[in-house]
Amino acid sequence: MNTSTKNAIEIASDLGRRGFTVASVEVHTPDGRAWAIDTTNTGGFRLFEIDRDGRDGPNEHDAVEGDTWDAGDLIDYLKAVGEPKAPPTRDGNPPSSHPTT
Repeated sequence: MNTSTKNAIEIASDLGRRGFTVASVEVHTPDGRAWAIDTTNTGGFRLFEIDRDGRDGPNEHDAVEGDTWDAGDLIDYLKAVGEPKAPPTRDGNPPSSHPTT
């Protein structure tokens, strides 16, 4: 766990103990995108991709069944979509990890 994540967890916990409500978390995936995860009254979560340019407001990513995610599915989704993509080669395909000789 990096320092930013540790500090965010600590402040959220401290705020909660003092009666504040933490209703949203901003998450950055390894591919450089930013996401807002909002809590719901039903114990689920809603996921919004943040447009850093501000031209296209936050775009909601719905769960398979409705707009509310459970924690496990949300984490799995962010892990799947948030990994950096391999850069394409000149022929449009990702580089192979197997030698051609």
